[in-house]
Amino acid sequence: MTAVDQNSLRKLVEGQLLRLEGSAFQDCMDRLGLELYPGDYQPVRAAGPKGDTKNDGYCPNARVFFAAHATRGERIDKTKAKICGDLEGCLHEHRDVKVWRFLTNDTLPGEVDQFIDNELRPRYRDVTVEVWGIKTLADEISKLKRMQVDRIIDVGTVDEPEFEVVILRHMKTGRDLWPNLSGCLGWLEHDEPEDCTDEEQELIDSAVQSFRDWSDISGDIEFSRSSVRDAQRSITSILEELAEKGFALYSATKDDYPLTGGPSPILGTVAIFRITRVDLAAPTSS
Repeated sequence: MTAVDQNSLRKLVEGQLLRLEGSAFQDCMDRLGLELYPGDYQPVRAAGPKGDTKNDGYCPNARVFFAAHATRGERIDKTKAKICGDLEGCLHEHRDVKVWRFLTNDTLPGEVDQFIDNELRPRYRDVTVEVWGIKTLADEISKLKRMQVDRIIDVGTVDEPEFEVVILRHMKTGRDLWPNLSGCLGWLEHDEPEDCTDEEQELIDSAVQSFRDWSDISGDIEFSRSSVRDAQRSITSILEELAEKGFALYSATKDDYPLTGGPSPILGTVAIFRITRVDLAAPTSS
């Protein structure tokens, strides 16, 4: 059995962060703060008429204040308003703020990042305004010791299961792929060609992210046959776009995979994706 390497760990942490919503994301960020600032970090939760005083957690000694917000899929204007309101509210309610750090499980759109850099940072020059998106969070967490990572993210950092052959099937339509997406609780890091251009990489990343997004909401739409058909049609369009660019998707599921660490991990079904190049000039088989 081989241990999870650093790169795989970072990607695994990133995938787990993507799944967190609302208070679950805030709780995770509290655990991160406790590991990064032992003996200083204090979690904060809303209570009473003043709420959380625009402060999700802070370090009284280091004077670092945190705002944790799961922004995945949120409108740009709402994200900008949230960041601006939390920063201004924190500065109004608290003294001597040295660092204000916005934590999100997304990569902020360029318009939001530009708003922070061009408007908020010049407006509050005495404060270091930072944004830790999902890539930065995954990097910072994966740098820590494995036992710390387990405490923060509760992700499967135990040894990988022993080698087992899993047969992958060519997925040509959304109807083919849907059972894998709707029947899984997570996914393993996907395989892809190593010689991708930037354009091809963006296409593959977008496709895989779409598959994961559909997997996340599959339980919410399974009750509606029309919603499932809409989802399958959308997935078919993605697969067709991949095929037009010379790629094919193969997929399967793996049962009884450890979803959490510890001596008694939670087991569940995970999806496996592999994207390969195909010869566009070769005849396709049915």
